[in-house]
Amino acid sequence: MSLIPQPVGMAAFLAAIVVSRIVQERALRTLTTEEKGRLVEAFAGLRLFALVPVAAIAALYFVMLSVDALTTRTLLAIYLPAALIFALAMQVMIHRRLRRLELHPAYLRAYAIGRATVIGGLVVFMLSLGGG
Repeated sequence: MSLIPQPVGMAAFLAAIVVSRIVQERALRTLTTEEKGRLVEAFAGLRLFALVPVAAIAALYFVMLSVDALTTRTLLAIYLPAALIFALAMQVMIHRRLRRLELHPAYLRAYAIGRATVIGGLVVFMLSLGGG
């Protein structure tokens, strides 16, 4: 049995995503119009792609509600490491792009806080799946 109930884990993850978006949107106010334009151009194709892991995590949650414990453990053994590797790879890629853009330090700080919030929510969610 996990220490965190699954609905609480899912709610924490979704709340972390919302909080992160709010923090990052407010941080956009620190950027000039030119910086905002460069930011949008640099990440235009990535926004839609970034929703894929969120959708996959939500789908996995609902699949695991309807399968037996052995299947759930097998799915978790495959999916959790893959999700973590993907998340880390995305963060490295995003960090490199942001550094190249040389944006305002307040924005970079707020962006880092937002990403840390989402990763924290993801960890809580993953812990809620751990016990089956």
